[in-house]
Amino acid sequence: MVKGICHLSQIPLRANPKSSSEMVSQLLFGETYLIIEQREEWSLIQMEYDGYEGWLSKSSINLIDSVETNIKDYIQTDLIRHSINNLTDQPLISSMGSEFSDEINSGNQRNIIDIAKLFLGVPYLWGGRHFSGIDCSGFVQVLYKCIAIQLPRDASQQQKKGKPVAFKDLFEGDLVFFESNNRVTHVGMFIGDGQIIHSYGMVRIDKLNKDGIFNLQTGEQSHSYHSAKRVR
Repeated sequence: MVKGICHLSQIPLRANPKSSSEMVSQLLFGETYLIIEQREEWSLIQMEYDGYEGWLSKSSINLIDSVETNIKDYIQTDLIRHSINNLTDQPLISSMGSEFSDEINSGNQRNIIDIAKLFLGVPYLWGGRHFSGIDCSGFVQVLYKCIAIQLPRDASQQQKKGKPVAFKDLFEGDLVFFESNNRVTHVGMFIGDGQIIHSYGMVRIDKLNKDGIFNLQTGEQSHSYHSAKRVR
């Protein structure tokens, strides 16, 4: 099967083979995929990281040797290493969740709460997984990818992973899920002190209680509590 790699900071993954179709997810730099089907200017691909499928335009396809991939062929290693090791005062070359060589990845040992707060203010974007825009499930998936824990793409899939946690036993880093019409529709991460970080309008910190999320900006409850899971 033909294999490709995301050679840009992010590439949109579409629901259907046309540019006007909704974005269902994004590939991040260095993530690889398998080409399942080709139709003129579009290819149906499956991400190797989480099995997610969608359509990439022909102009975004970058094929690689499926037997041996040398990431250094696609990256300026020294610049990336410098950015990762100086997150507080240097611009990132690419977004969190991007894949680099083992040499670079091994140097990034930051706490997941610290990583999450780097996203504060990033706008909400349906299907997004990048600093330029991110949705709720993409946010927590990328956070856990940064500490080498793999989660599915969608909130309803993520809710099926991990160990159930009672609300009173929530610990920093636990995932909290919210429902609408008996369906899991939102997810965020507990960061302690009765607070949750999540992507809603933008990545933000709000109050969490047994009923759900209390939006500090509007003074109203924005989401209804469903369950919580510990995935590490």
